[in-house]
Amino acid sequence: MTNKQQILFLKTGISDLSIEKNLLATTPYELVVVHDDADLFLHATNPLVIAIITTDTPITADVVQQISPSCRVITRLGVGFDTIDVQACIQRHIHVCYVPDYGTNEVADHAVALLFAAHRRLSLYHRRIVEQNIWHHEIPGDSLHTLSTLNLGVVGMGRIGSCFATKMRPFVKGILSYDPIIPSSCISVDEIYEQCDIISLHVPLTSTNYHMISSESIRRMKRRPILINVSRGGLVDTQALVEALKNGQISYAALDVLEDEPQIDPELIKLDRIQLTPHSAWYTRESESALRTKAIQDILRIMNGEQPVYPVPYQQ
Repeated sequence: MTNKQQILFLKTGISDLSIEKNLLATTPYELVVVHDDADLFLHATNPLVIAIITTDTPITADVVQQISPSCRVITRLGVGFDTIDVQACIQRHIHVCYVPDYGTNEVADHAVALLFAAHRRLSLYHRRIVEQNIWHHEIPGDSLHTLSTLNLGVVGMGRIGSCFATKMRPFVKGILSYDPIIPSSCISVDEIYEQCDIISLHVPLTSTNYHMISSESIRRMKRRPILINVSRGGLVDTQALVEALKNGQISYAALDVLEDEPQIDPELIKLDRIQLTPHSAWYTRESESALRTKAIQDILRIMNGEQPVYPVPYQQ
């Protein structure tokens, strides 16, 4: 055991931590991996702790109150920061950072891939072939239309949403966009619900948009759309989605995120018109390296008395 100041890395799931260790090699800091939530309080109260990196472990107000006063920064390893009680951190004078600009192309590409797979009903074809030995082009029924005749709705026009829209523009009839902050083509998300054949979600999860895809909003969707979600699982009410897929209000869903992941609703798995990937839209070797590097670099900036590049946008 050394007396170096510590950066806690919570439940990393990463076997090779050479990126972090190389960045810290010439600093007075060492990386300490916390493998279990039960050990978090034991480590977080250590006066040697100067920073915490979390991926999925929630940093609640109760956790923040237990953290050693020596802790200067908590970093979310990813784009979203809804798992961190930012206000509680600010009250303890703890910086909160995240990494909003890694994997933009990867996530946009993944959304494109999900869109094409959903539009062409690839999982439906696959399941009919391997489970029922059915080999026929009319497996999807009469619901398949040329992509260039369809309108795409993009909810959220930040880095990823706008990148996705640019990639899809040559393939669809038109693109409608809605963003509550960034100027977009629609003044209300209802315009997308009413006019679009494909709806893709690219917004962070907040208290105001939790379950934005609900039974009520699905009823406002006029064109039995394909639904794509590569953002946060909590944007979609799973039970409402299951019901909508069963009754045809939504024709197909392609999801990289689920609200209770990694648990999967058993009713969702039974459905034919669903494409699932395991929150992997962000992943390539390059994007993972960028994510981990930027997280450590911002911690080092703060410890050197500099301003972080990626502080979370905080409003009281």
